Amino acid sequence: MTTALPPGWLPPEQFVPTLPHGLACAGLFFTDAAGRMLALRSVRGPGQYVLPGGFLEAGEDLLGCARRETVEELGFLPAAARSEDLRLLVLAFSAPEPPWPWRVGAFFDGGVLTDPEIGRIALDPVEHDAFTLRTVEELTALADERRGLVLRAAAEARRTGRPDYVTLPATSG
Repeated sequence: MTTALPPGWLPPEQFVPTLPHGLACAGLFFTDAAGRMLALRSVRGPGQYVLPGGFLEAGEDLLGCARRETVEELGFLPAAARSEDLRLLVLAFSAPEPPWPWRVGAFFDGGVLTDPEIGRIALDPVEHDAFTLRTVEELTALADERRGLVLRAAAEARRTGRPDYVTLPATSG
């Protein structure tokens, strides 16, 4: 027995393709014991420093994506990031900018890296060629406007215990 849909409604297999589609990404925010943020230098954009993370794959949730990407990018998952109750720090939204669809990014608190963990970092050279530990002010000075907004929001959310929602401005060009 099938349930009749209200007039004008489409079944999901017809309705879903009419919706705008986008991308989701997730990352982890780490600091050292001195409170300096971990950032990875991307080989895809000169001087671009990013948090460990990347795009969601089929069958993943956002936290699972952040953990998988961290393992791929650092070579291991730091102990604090294995907790079952990692806090969401920032949810960031980017409106469509062709050829890119809308994007949403979730950034979780990965915790504090120990000195031995920092020493274990083994970057994937296909994605990153260096890492750094710097204050939020130092990192945002190196970042573009959009990344700077996420970095500042993540640091503030960790400090206050309140997650933040950020709408990212359009990129120029």
